[in-house]
Amino acid sequence: MIKIIGIDHVAFNVRDLDKSLEFYTKVIGLNITAREPSKPGIEYFLDCGPSLLGIIQAKDLETSHLFANEGLGANHFSFRVHSNDFEGMIAHLETHHTKIEFAKKRPKSWSLYFYDLDGNKLEATAWPLEDGIPENKRVKEIYDSKTKSWKAYS
Repeated sequence: MIKIIGIDHVAFNVRDLDKSLEFYTKVIGLNITAREPSKPGIEYFLDCGPSLLGIIQAKDLETSHLFANEGLGANHFSFRVHSNDFEGMIAHLETHHTKIEFAKKRPKSWSLYFYDLDGNKLEATAWPLEDGIPENKRVKEIYDSKTKSWKAYS
């Protein structure tokens, strides 16, 4: 039996390669990888931990099949962040006028759902227990992006 050891890369098409490259490098903080050759004007591969993120210039701008909530196909992909950086990531995305769907803290995992420039659904996930966050900080809260505040939920 072949053993899968992880995700090598996720790749998707974008409307404007240069603007998307700027979003993923300057807003998200990824770097163009040295592991895989990029082709300016065609595609870039970005370091994302042990995996790569590929962004490819779409050839057909009339047809779309985004990472989205509903329907068949891809839903989203998630970046792993340390729990200490989780709330800072929300603030950072807000300063870059990035659409945030919602953020939720659970005792074992924290999720932040947001969208890139083309409307692809993305997530940032933190694992507070694994990151050594004290139990009193691992509470159930949901973030309201309109009021920029956290509220308890049951």
